[in-house]
Amino acid sequence: MSVVRVAIPLLKGKRKFFLEKGRPWSLAEHVLLAALINKPRTVGELAVAGDVPQRLVLEALIRLMRAGWVTLQQESQGVVFSATAAGRSVVGDEELPKLAKSTSRWMNFVIDKITGTLYRSREMPFLEQRIVERRAARERLVWLRPRDLDAFDDTAGVLATLFEDDEKFLGIEPSAEKMVNRFAIATVRGTSVEGLPPRAPAELIELVKRAARNAPPEPMAKNSPHHDTGRQVSFVDRPAPRSIDAIYRPEDLILGGAMHESVLHEAIRKAKHRIIIHSTFISEQGFALVQAPLIAAAKRGAVIDVLWGEDENKTDAVTTAKTIAKVRASIEAEGLSLSIRVHPFSTRSHAKILVCDDGRSERLSATVGSCNWLSSGFQNYEASIRFSDPRVVSAILEQVADLTRGGDRHWTELTSEMARLASDARLQKPPTGVKAKVTLVLGPQHAQFARIARDAARRRMFVTSHRIGAAARPSVVLPAITAVRENGIEARVFYGLASESPVGASTSHNGHPGSSVLPVLMSKLHAKILAWDDDHVLITSQNWLSADPGESNLRREIGLMVHSKGIATAVIDNFDAAKGDAGAAS
Repeated sequence: MSVVRVAIPLLKGKRKFFLEKGRPWSLAEHVLLAALINKPRTVGELAVAGDVPQRLVLEALIRLMRAGWVTLQQESQGVVFSATAAGRSVVGDEELPKLAKSTSRWMNFVIDKITGTLYRSREMPFLEQRIVERRAARERLVWLRPRDLDAFDDTAGVLATLFEDDEKFLGIEPSAEKMVNRFAIATVRGTSVEGLPPRAPAELIELVKRAARNAPPEPMAKNSPHHDTGRQVSFVDRPAPRSIDAIYRPEDLILGGAMHESVLHEAIRKAKHRIIIHSTFISEQGFALVQAPLIAAAKRGAVIDVLWGEDENKTDAVTTAKTIAKVRASIEAEGLSLSIRVHPFSTRSHAKILVCDDGRSERLSATVGSCNWLSSGFQNYEASIRFSDPRVVSAILEQVADLTRGGDRHWTELTSEMARLASDARLQKPPTGVKAKVTLVLGPQHAQFARIARDAARRRMFVTSHRIGAAARPSVVLPAITAVRENGIEARVFYGLASESPVGASTSHNGHPGSSVLPVLMSKLHAKILAWDDDHVLITSQNWLSADPGESNLRREIGLMVHSKGIATAVIDNFDAAKGDAGAAS
């Protein structure tokens, strides 16, 4: 059997991370502590009462003793465990207080320069180039050509890969240390690939196999061939992002301008710990409406971060950047610049995000949608959706962390702070509500969902967009026409404003009668919605009928795809009612 070595280009890095280590208490441990409040018991008695193995009881008791909540003493019937005064003081809490130790650790990692995947260094053993060249003198070897990728780029990937389940990210020490080039060696025996970790992307494995097929018949040392890896597989070509099992509350569907204004002011009024606002545009008038409530929140102890994207209308006399300078000056005049942090850099994102606590605890909720919170006059029809489910909130905060890195992509102290909030949010208790499948949709990933709607819709497809332009036909209108023609569904498409190059008033597919989709103008429409049938809706910042975010800026647009019973019906019915009211008023 032929054996070929394939050299995979890597970037090796090392950073010092600060973390908190200590897993949360289980319900079983809480129950055991409560049992010992009533009377002292032996391990055997606890095991029988709880119908669990003695080993499990003993392990739990050891942890409780280390916390100082349980003690033991020798009696005639054996070793007896009882609760201490400290244990009695915490047993009534909803959850036992987590005992965590703050520490720091240097972590080595590598990033493959083909797919951009980050690994622990032990997952992907690495070699210097000179060592690989020596092996090439005695072994058949092919080099994979690297791609031009951002390194250390995905906050969620970094935290998921480098941290254990019982570890919480606290921060990263800033470092000017550059990442260095290294190589991993994969071995191809026949059609099998060895030497890659189990979670290596399928794309990387396939490229390794292709490279092996082009291996020289004999070792060639420094003349060993290089295999071209081609372009990186696009986000559009990848499978749909993974869904999150979450809890959704119907009252957290935010529709219409007035409701958005109410939600914003209520959030600021209640928050006592944290407020994060990402508004693509910030106007002086828009910020003036919330400045006094933000100052009041800061005086209650809240830390407020204001982030912005960029002003797409470059002809305006006053750009968003100039507005930011004025706003920062007014906050500094109040002496609150450490509490109300209006950041001077652009995130280069069109996303609209609101994160805040509920005022009763540090529990956070996150709202994603179409509303420019700090420039909207709240006169337009908007659509957003709010979640307090810890898995969704954490996922959104991880994206906020990446947005804080700006154009130069450096991991800043603010990035660490947002990543730490994401770790904290993941530990929140889930709310009560209905079950939902939620998918975080980024930039070019939106195109997948227009195709999914085209193929999955059985009764209707519904789209709203602020603008309409040349991108409407390929991105949304043609998929809608296909669904109408092939599945016999109803397709309704609405827009609020025509760009300089709008699509024609009527669009048909290959001349098929009855398969046209006519985008309809609705004034004061700013919502960005894709929905189908009764249970599927994607609420986003993406202008479905005019924008093509491309792949160069993954977080240019951010949306949430939600599959929950009746959610699309609720959105469409609300829109139809608003449209009817607007028509009656005109």
